[in-house]
Amino acid sequence: MTPILNPWQQDQTIAKSKITNRASIRVLERYPLTDGDIEKLFDAEEMAGGDPEMLYKLCRQLLNAWTYIIYFQPKPDDLIGSFREQNYPDPVIKGILEAHSSPEFARVVESLASCSFSGLPRVISTDWTSRTVVHRDNQPVASDREAVLTFSTDHGVRDVRLGGKELEKLYWTVNQVQASLDGLLER
Repeated sequence: MTPILNPWQQDQTIAKSKITNRASIRVLERYPLTDGDIEKLFDAEEMAGGDPEMLYKLCRQLLNAWTYIIYFQPKPDDLIGSFREQNYPDPVIKGILEAHSSPEFARVVESLASCSFSGLPRVISTDWTSRTVVHRDNQPVASDREAVLTFSTDHGVRDVRLGGKELEKLYWTVNQVQASLDGLLER
């Protein structure tokens, strides 16, 4: 199910950037979490003199906003526009944007990006070498082209040898991926 950014709840009385930033950081530190986990984000000492129900309501709203942000990862200008469309107050937007540039947000995005549900190793880096076999008459043959790809993964290093036809197939596949990435960046 695709996350939807909920409109700002007009009965919400907490609309301060510092509280929004602190609550956002707390949500990100424990992300992913559910609505049921919201009451465990702050202990009684941290809410002395505050209204716990309003803080929990703000945290639920922020959990929805952060799920939306993490899923779509909009650019800051687009994010501001989305929040304004949903009537978020400027101090709340400011607090969210401050948390957006925090190390906690980067950690959440990195940890979710590195999740693999396929069981395949995660590629950390690649290296390659290329060679062509030359016959006695000094004429290379297209089918004698070879590349060795070295993948460093979280399960160790693996070498893969590719012949001429496999190299051609890889070339076209990489071009398709690049075209898809270009399409995403144009959004």
